[in-house]
Amino acid sequence: MKKQNIFLIIFVAFILLSGYFYKAKLQFNKNLSVKQNIVLLKIGDDKKFKTYKISEKKSALDLLKEKSKAIAKGEGVNAYVVSINGVEAKTEDKEYWAFYVNGKMAEVGAGSYIVKEGDKIEWKIEKY
Repeated sequence: MKKQNIFLIIFVAFILLSGYFYKAKLQFNKNLSVKQNIVLLKIGDDKKFKTYKISEKKSALDLLKEKSKAIAKGEGVNAYVVSINGVEAKTEDKEYWAFYVNGKMAEVGAGSYIVKEGDKIEWKIEKY
């Protein structure tokens, strides 16, 4: 009878410890995995879209500044791009840098648009 009780206690302790270590391992792996979104970016006269991985939410403007030499005026949602990689939109020629998302002109500013998985972001100079 004593041996059965000892065996039962050891068996229950084994099951409990196994569950604890399994849960700890799952939590550890969960913390290690960082989701990376794939975004395509094309600037000006580039012939092809370039692929970038981003691991956090970024605005189209933040992505542009990170992946190029962009100069913007204004802050946050009111920011607008004046130059990308040394190519300036000339206000005297009524030019501005427009950005397109998945082939359509964006309906919000670059500082407001949060890039999503699979987005194709294209920047080009337009006239008004």
